[in-house]
Amino acid sequence: MSMKFLRIAIAMCMLFAFPLSAAAQYANAERLRIHGSNTLGARLVPAVVHTWMESLGYEDVERVERGVSVTELRGMRDGEPLVVEIAKDGSASGMSALVAGNAEIAMMARAPNAAEIDAAWQLGELGSPDQEFVIALDGLAVMVHRDNPVRALSVAQLREVLSGRITDWRNLGGLPGPIRVFTPTRGGELEFLQHRVMEGAALTAARQSAPVGRISAAVANDRGAIGIMGLRSPVAPLSRPLAIGRGGEALLPTRINVQSEDYPLVQRYSLYGGQMMSALGRSLALFAVGRRAQQTVAASGHIAVTLRPAPQQPLPSGVEEYRSVVAGAQRLPLSLRFNVGSLQSLFDSRAERDLDRIVAFMRLPGNANRQATVLAFSAADPAGNLVSTFVSSDRANLVADYLQGHGVVVRRAAGLGMMRPLAAAAHPQADYVNDRVEVWVN
Repeated sequence: MSMKFLRIAIAMCMLFAFPLSAAAQYANAERLRIHGSNTLGARLVPAVVHTWMESLGYEDVERVERGVSVTELRGMRDGEPLVVEIAKDGSASGMSALVAGNAEIAMMARAPNAAEIDAAWQLGELGSPDQEFVIALDGLAVMVHRDNPVRALSVAQLREVLSGRITDWRNLGGLPGPIRVFTPTRGGELEFLQHRVMEGAALTAARQSAPVGRISAAVANDRGAIGIMGLRSPVAPLSRPLAIGRGGEALLPTRINVQSEDYPLVQRYSLYGGQMMSALGRSLALFAVGRRAQQTVAASGHIAVTLRPAPQQPLPSGVEEYRSVVAGAQRLPLSLRFNVGSLQSLFDSRAERDLDRIVAFMRLPGNANRQATVLAFSAADPAGNLVSTFVSSDRANLVADYLQGHGVVVRRAAGLGMMRPLAAAAHPQADYVNDRVEVWVN
């Protein structure tokens, strides 16, 4: 054996005697790409991915920042590496990457718009339970000083204030005086405000920007102020939220109204995938809507999509039948809504999973003797109130049959027609908002 050959052999042995660097280990690793919302990608999705990887047995899971816009979660299982790439480049970019095949999952802090749905036609039905995974909720609260006599605003009135068309409280039923507006400086709250409330109109009112965590404090020090802040922001003692409506019943941002999405200023945080998602991608998406991941969602400071009965809220006058049916019961924090244009499910994606959450909740040992009451409401029908009542009764029975088929005892199922509309008939989402099913437990 020549000395040259011997030196090469020794060098090769030394190479394999030492482990590869971390960079080399993950250079050719299996990679799952998630692109989209900056809000989701900052904390929420990395936390869920970390929990998911650990649940699959990946060890030494580490978070690596690649510049300001890309986060990687890396881990090893049985000597095989996995990298989950989380690119924080905005909801629109996330959907574009999904359509182009550059990402397997899109993170969205809003629903896809019509143009995005059209562009994604080859991916399947984005709103179906197999492709849309609602993992958390967020939204806005509209704050005023505690002594302000105004108790409620419609979304349209709020838009008029923020666009500068209404500048005095007397035009909103309050005491005369100028309205001073406080809004977030930047971030997801400001983006949601522009998208959900302004609907393309400009934020032209004379307004003062403040960090989200300080808006309530600013309002508490100014009887003429109105402030827009995130639902999870701290509330100063001398401030309070307004009830907000869509031409129907105005609602406060209580836990039950937010988690049921009856309150108008709530947004969903969702993951979207194509109908041909890989086993790895679907595993993550399904895990994200499950119980363990939802605990991670709550721990990261977001509003989880979980079932926990809410305290009884005062019910509005004029709904005596409703009052009598739910007397002594607790409402579950959901409203089952429908996707009537879907070819896959009558229910929207969250409602489809909420049905299974209800079954799981009622099977808990502490709920062994509890019964469910199912109440359905419907939007106005051109044919009259009787048709609306029939439609709501059919939907109440549909939900009751599902629950009974899974071992839940249903005490009563009733259709209440157009009672308690949440949106005016002319509202563009009136059917979706008003067609809903509540579940109460005794």
